[in-house]
Amino acid sequence: MSESTEHDLLPFAFSAFQADPYPYYQVLRDLTPVYASPLGVQVVVRHADVFRLLRDPRLSARQLDFGVASIFHDSMLGQDSPDHARLRKISASWFTPARVAEWSVVMTELVDHALDEAEQQGGMNVPDDLSFPATFGTMAYILGVGTHEAQTCRQATLDIGLALRPAATDDDVSGAHEAFAWYVEYIQDLIDHKRAHPGDGMLDAFIAAEGDGGMSSAEVMATTTLFYAVGHLDNSFMIHNGIRLLLERPDVARAFADDADTRMSVVAEILRIDTPEQFVTRHVTEDVLLDGGVLPGGEVAILLLGSGNRDEREFPDPDSFVPDRPNVQKMHLAFGGGQHGCAGQVLARAQGDIAIARFFQRFPNARLAGDVEFANTEFIRGIRSMPVVVG
Repeated sequence: MSESTEHDLLPFAFSAFQADPYPYYQVLRDLTPVYASPLGVQVVVRHADVFRLLRDPRLSARQLDFGVASIFHDSMLGQDSPDHARLRKISASWFTPARVAEWSVVMTELVDHALDEAEQQGGMNVPDDLSFPATFGTMAYILGVGTHEAQTCRQATLDIGLALRPAATDDDVSGAHEAFAWYVEYIQDLIDHKRAHPGDGMLDAFIAAEGDGGMSSAEVMATTTLFYAVGHLDNSFMIHNGIRLLLERPDVARAFADDADTRMSVVAEILRIDTPEQFVTRHVTEDVLLDGGVLPGGEVAILLLGSGNRDEREFPDPDSFVPDRPNVQKMHLAFGGGQHGCAGQVLARAQGDIAIARFFQRFPNARLAGDVEFANTEFIRGIRSMPVVVG
């Protein structure tokens, strides 16, 4: 252990922390609202502060150094107003409730196909056979492109995620550079194909916006990469982690399958108790007063969504899974908030509803067929393998 991390209260690189960061978060929430990490970032840990700062214009995405992910500065992820609002408006019409109802039909078909295969085989590996192909396939359909490079896209996304975390190594950064290089070439091929063979997908809308002067070519590239790379990631984890949690709670699984009115609360609780993306990062443009502390201007801030979602000040008994937890749909932080709140959150909730409900409707006696193999980092929560028997 190096001298700089020996007494670090957030040892991001440690396997024990990555496996279960929540006890570390608890210690910090009791000590201070903001923690000066030895890694040179300010970490905000309490729900009320994170909730407010997600909406505070003094915290900038544009002024943040994205490092290896600098391409995303040309997407809405890396912009502040007014450019953020301009870019978000172009994609927002693709995630209205009416549009999501259309995408839900596609998602249902993909889920049912995966469940048919599982029934024939007697089981499945939920991440590989259900949650990834269904979420990735839906996003590809929305964009109006194919799924022929699905597994390569999945691995490239994971490689990028490894570099966007405090404990990233030189090898992680090198791998992310390779992943981005592959993505740029691949997405450019998709764009070129679309120019020659136009359709009616979201990528076609981006290309039309470029023609009208609403987007630059760099913004088309970056925005398409953003949706294609990460449009499946969090939703996939939400689904297979939700199935895992409900396999451990058969009464909740039965209620979820039988009563549609309960589902949105359960999906929100799934997202709260183990948040897919544990934090967002911002540049602090000026001092911001917190309750009991100061977030200093000129610093990089990590807003710990995962910690806020386990804050007992907002969620009593936060380490317990409570399917009917009051106010969880409104107050959980998994979708971020403010202008940078998840653009596809309506779709995400629908995908969780469809995949988890249809799984337990089809296989009420499903059970784990082996150990769950997690693939967690300090940034992304994930499951690599979760075999289930469905008979």
